[in-house]
Amino acid sequence: MIKAKSMASFINRRLILVTVISALLASVLSALYTLVEFNFSIKPELLKKADAIVQVVHDDVELAIGAGVPIDQIRGMDDYLSDTLQKYPELTFIAVVSKNNSPLYTAGVLTDLTETKNLLDENKTVSYFQASFKDRLILIQQELIGLLPSVANDEGGDVYDMDILLDEKKVGGVFVGLNSSFIRTQLADIFFDIAIVLIAVLLVCFEVVMVVVMFYVSGPLEESESILKRQMDGNFSVKASVDAKGTIGHFVVKLNEDSKALQGKFSRVFSKIVGGNKVEKKAGDEVQTRLQMLAEKFHLQGRLSMRNGDILDARIPLFVFSFAEELQKSFMPLFVAEYYEPNQWVSRDVMLGLPISVFMLVIAVSTPFAAKWVDRWGQKPLFLIGLIPAIAGYLGCAFAENSTEIVISRGITALGYALITISCQSYIAAVVSSENRAKGMAIFVGVLMTATMCGTALGAIIADRIGYQPVFFISAVLATFAGFLAWRMFSGSVDVSEKKGGANNGGGSVILLAKNLKFVAIILCCAIPAKIVLTGFLYFMVPLYLVSLDASQSEIGRIMMIYSLTIIPLSPIASSIADKTKKMKELVVLGTVLSGAILISLYGEASFYKILLAVALMGIAHSILKAPLIASALEAAESTPEVGRTSVLGILRTSERIGSVLGPVVVASLLAYYDYGQTMAIVGFGILAAGLMMLIFLKRSEKELVGAEA
Repeated sequence: MIKAKSMASFINRRLILVTVISALLASVLSALYTLVEFNFSIKPELLKKADAIVQVVHDDVELAIGAGVPIDQIRGMDDYLSDTLQKYPELTFIAVVSKNNSPLYTAGVLTDLTETKNLLDENKTVSYFQASFKDRLILIQQELIGLLPSVANDEGGDVYDMDILLDEKKVGGVFVGLNSSFIRTQLADIFFDIAIVLIAVLLVCFEVVMVVVMFYVSGPLEESESILKRQMDGNFSVKASVDAKGTIGHFVVKLNEDSKALQGKFSRVFSKIVGGNKVEKKAGDEVQTRLQMLAEKFHLQGRLSMRNGDILDARIPLFVFSFAEELQKSFMPLFVAEYYEPNQWVSRDVMLGLPISVFMLVIAVSTPFAAKWVDRWGQKPLFLIGLIPAIAGYLGCAFAENSTEIVISRGITALGYALITISCQSYIAAVVSSENRAKGMAIFVGVLMTATMCGTALGAIIADRIGYQPVFFISAVLATFAGFLAWRMFSGSVDVSEKKGGANNGGGSVILLAKNLKFVAIILCCAIPAKIVLTGFLYFMVPLYLVSLDASQSEIGRIMMIYSLTIIPLSPIASSIADKTKKMKELVVLGTVLSGAILISLYGEASFYKILLAVALMGIAHSILKAPLIASALEAAESTPEVGRTSVLGILRTSERIGSVLGPVVVASLLAYYDYGQTMAIVGFGILAAGLMMLIFLKRSEKELVGAEA
């Protein structure tokens, strides 16, 4: 017999691998096809624009000549051409020439005017759009080679000309040069946007396939293998009810029904013999004893506990809601800047960070209450209740008319966010064992990071295309859909009970944990600094920093996406290392120290690639500490058994939100006096110092432990 879960794991891996590879290949082909389609479409449009520009210059020159001004004596012509050229980056030069093509007036870098051609290669363009699919693929292959940077010639460009006539005789001409690199730049932007969408599609595909496979294939298969193994071992225990999902699920139900039927037959025989009068009392007692032994041996009266939920129950609802929330992360400071009006109470720098700080402050204040409410009402009702303020806040931002309304709306959304995330975190913590605690928390963090990556990048693209406020309408729709998923998928039988006692009230829990030095050290030196970096650096400073470097909204989203894209694959690896080595606190310290060093490296000249590298490295640092941080806090809290698991998580989340509140405020305050590099260096030194303090505390604790054992 194959070991339980082996076949399920085999099928699970193969199905997910095949699905992801298929989606990846389809995505790549779709991206390349779209890129070439765009290339063939943009050229005619650019040429129409170039023709219109040439026509305007041509008409102005003809007007001057018609008024009697010689073509070589038109005053201010160079300035006129320079102003025109500055308006159109797709042009490399504009020139007015004499009848023998000698340049008279120029703007830009002039090229060889003897090799002019009609840019609108109508035969090639028309033939492409009228070609069959097979012929299109051949043209796509040829065109892609020409689009490669190593093959393409950025120095040149096509030249377009128009003669200037006087009395139907040529007296001069107008030449324009189309910038070939401009087309490739536009294609690069489109390509990156397509790539982001496709990456997001792949991640969503992975999440959906993971859940579908686990629910309908590997999950029921594991259950069937488990039942068959029990029956082979002579264990015919039954479950009161089994959820049937798919064909394999019906097979599981049938196996359980077979055990029920066997137990029913045994129960009838047992009742008949024990209650009958045909057997003498002594013989009846002996038969009853043997039947009881038989029942115990084969578990003919055994009942198995009901399913208490699974991590997958919360995975998709949490992902969809987090995706909705993350759509606005890449542009929030810029969104507020559009509605900011100067006043004597709040400076512009502080106001830009205020929505983030208020959002985190409301979460910090409401999380302890959410922790108590989840114990009282359960995860599923709390998730659904949290949707009300979340959706109301999204709609408030969508209809906001000033920066104050944006701040208030973000605070309302924060209340819903706190309720929903603590309910999901509590659900996951309740269904995982202590041995898989870091792994379970890694899944929680991984879902958030996947949603962050998809939401941040796609939100930037959507905002770049249709504006900021429509993004909030999309968030409201997605949040509603997340509620529907939670209503369908959350199990109502998950145990949310905690140890009862004085610690279950918020104040008692805080007081007891305040006496736990390990827990306090983790909070002050690692949890709070990590969130200061996240909100102050990534959510607040990075968009402003990139805008100062003339980055587009889509580029901002791409850069911020790298943070989550780094964490998604590395966080499970870090959690596995933490579970195997049991060095959770050491990994947390390492991640904190690296975070500080990365911020310090931003000191100096502003650079697009420097901030790109910093965001990627910050993703690596936080992937090291995120899941181990939660596990370390839970481990440290075990020294205070009076405080329940959900209360510990609530206090941890509250402490993290304090750091999230401080991040934008600290960075905004420093930006009033220092530039971006200096500000990040100052914050970095503080984070580095916190990490080193935690390291010193760990070393002292180890020495004290060794001394106590000696």
